[in-house]
Amino acid sequence: MKNIISPLILLCMAQITFAQGIFEAQNDIGPVKHAGKTTYDAATQSYQLSGAGANIWFKKDEFHYAWKKLKGDFILQARGVLQGKGLDPHRKFGWMVRTSLDTSAAMVCATVHGDGLTAIQYRKTDGSNIEEVRSPVVMPDVVQLERKAGRWFLSVARFGDPFWTVEVPDIYLPEEMYVGLFVCSHNADVVETVRFDNVRVVLPPKPNFVPYREYLGSHLETVEVQTGKREILYSENASLQAPNWTLDNKALIYNKSGLIYRFDLANKTPQVINTDFVKNNNNDHVISFDGKMLGLSSSSGDPKFGSMIYTVPIEGGVPKQITPIGPSYLHGWSPDGKWLTFTG
Repeated sequence: MKNIISPLILLCMAQITFAQGIFEAQNDIGPVKHAGKTTYDAATQSYQLSGAGANIWFKKDEFHYAWKKLKGDFILQARGVLQGKGLDPHRKFGWMVRTSLDTSAAMVCATVHGDGLTAIQYRKTDGSNIEEVRSPVVMPDVVQLERKAGRWFLSVARFGDPFWTVEVPDIYLPEEMYVGLFVCSHNADVVETVRFDNVRVVLPPKPNFVPYREYLGSHLETVEVQTGKREILYSENASLQAPNWTLDNKALIYNKSGLIYRFDLANKTPQVINTDFVKNNNNDHVISFDGKMLGLSSSSGDPKFGSMIYTVPIEGGVPKQITPIGPSYLHGWSPDGKWLTFTG
């Protein structure tokens, strides 16, 4: 059966790819007996972490860590699955945020254990004992950890289910933190492995963010509907809007800064589609059912009317104005190509 694929946009800062993917480095934390390792597969945009470590509990931690430094608020997202049967039911993986790489550093982590136990665990100050709030969701694979100043949110789910979320307030940690993925074998003599995909570090807007005047940057992504596997195709420090599939599945058409772009999926490059004088396009562009025409909503005409509707060959050309007055916002073509549906 052919997989069905659908595009989506995430508004977050584009990440720079290092040897470890989005992470800056990898380390073993604490006196582990067996060296851990992080590998990044650029083709699948997935990570594999292997590591030992006696535990992450009480006043000290032992585990393997792939990390980067971040300032301010963030949302950390990933899917993770432990590999193999494992030896200890409390082998664990997840996201961790730390003040330092010291074994007793203050930290907050979203933890999934081998037996399914899941919790947000935290050490409020260096050298203090860990506290936790447990989740009723057993063995989730989708794990999200969010920071909002001194408030922390754990969200977990099995793929395809809604999130279960809990807030833990009053954990005040420094502005800059170590942020990353971890694995711990819960047995000093054993190495365990976890595989992560859909790994994202999302930077939310500033409190004084002005929509449509400021932009966070965008990833152009595809998501395979059956498996949920996401792939970042292209990133830019701009607002990439409303991707649509071409009929032959060879390209995505989207708009940016009022222009219409075609993104070739084979060579991963964008190219402006010529729409002549119609340049102030909004994101209500629609491809006809036969794949030959593109409908546009644009404020390129008489300013007193605002947005009006145009059609143009999908490869570009001089658009034809359809609505005589505005504002008019395009919503769809009829299957026979004889009608356009719009609001106005």
